[in-house]
Amino acid sequence: MREELTETFRRALEAAQTAARELNQDFVGTEHLMLGLLATGDSEAARAMRNAHADPAQVASALRASLPTSDEDPVVTGDLPLSPKAQRLVNGAIVKAQAMRETRVSTRFLLLSLLDDPQTAVRQALDKAGADVDALPPKLAEKPSTPEA
Repeated sequence: MREELTETFRRALEAAQTAARELNQDFVGTEHLMLGLLATGDSEAARAMRNAHADPAQVASALRASLPTSDEDPVVTGDLPLSPKAQRLVNGAIVKAQAMRETRVSTRFLLLSLLDDPQTAVRQALDKAGADVDALPPKLAEKPSTPEA
């Protein structure tokens, strides 16, 4: 079975690249992945966060406040590499999709993967924004009525 990333998942990865570059980072980390998800608008992950009462602007603000900013542009040209942890989370999203017998890997699987670790800035940012973080994983595990592109 060959999984395909949804176009929205790909846009989230591109937005994560942009977020990392805006902060002059040399890599894309887990927080950048979350910022990428927040930038996707009407993705499965964004809908789940809204249903959990998470204000995307508050989550993004809390994440940005937790991230360092460099004074110098990254030395990397082209796409920034994913940090080892971010790469594991993207791979984890693919594994989650396989486990649920999905042929497409959508943003909800990336958010599920991001929520696996209870001690992350992502969970803390969601919590600060008033989200019911514990209610998110079961909701994300449900197949949405409107799948993303």
